[in-house]
Amino acid sequence: MELLKDKLFNGISFEIIKEEYDDEYSYPLFRLFLRVTNFTDHKKKIDVRMNYISITRGLKKCWNQEFVPDNSFADLKFSYEEIITAYDGDRIEMEINDGKFASLRLIREKGNWMVVESIERSTYNRELKNRIEHFEAIDEQFGITLQNFSVKVEDENSLNLFCEVLALNGEVPQEGFNVEVAIYDSDNSIIYQTSISKYDGDFKGFEVFNFGTITLDIPVNEISKIRFYPTR
Repeated sequence: MELLKDKLFNGISFEIIKEEYDDEYSYPLFRLFLRVTNFTDHKKKIDVRMNYISITRGLKKCWNQEFVPDNSFADLKFSYEEIITAYDGDRIEMEINDGKFASLRLIREKGNWMVVESIERSTYNRELKNRIEHFEAIDEQFGITLQNFSVKVEDENSLNLFCEVLALNGEVPQEGFNVEVAIYDSDNSIIYQTSISKYDGDFKGFEVFNFGTITLDIPVNEISKIRFYPTR
């Protein structure tokens, strides 16, 4: 196990900087203050669902979100009823951006919050791969086949895309072609387009196309589909 404050998730760190009990109101509240520090060069939307599991009061739920500027931090407040103080053995389950950024399980030991389990952005890669589309009938018109599509998420707004391009039935096309990529948001609007070109005679029958780092104006979990297709 390691301290929560010592772990970095895709350029973002989390630290519980303060615990306080407030009995000024008709319903006393126990509050946790979570500092979210963004070490990247992009503003990040951080949505945190933090379920507190008290050894004396059971499950309590709370949610908060913030847009954290690049190279800055924001403090998020979480309030829980009926809890007077935090005890060693209390637990926290955190879902960051619905678990698509990270999911954490914490336990309190000797006054510190320790990471028991963490699942990070690898979930992005699997989900986005399932959103890839291409059309074999169009590939055949160009004498090629596209296959083995891969996604590598760099951070919440950036990803790399790859695919293999093969000559169809072993017959290398002599005419040039482009392989285009279009990325769509949840409204089915194209938010990014890029391509790689092969000129007449340049293609030798097999190649891996690397489309480089793609930086989007939306979080990658808001991508609805990624289309690969050839053109002239």
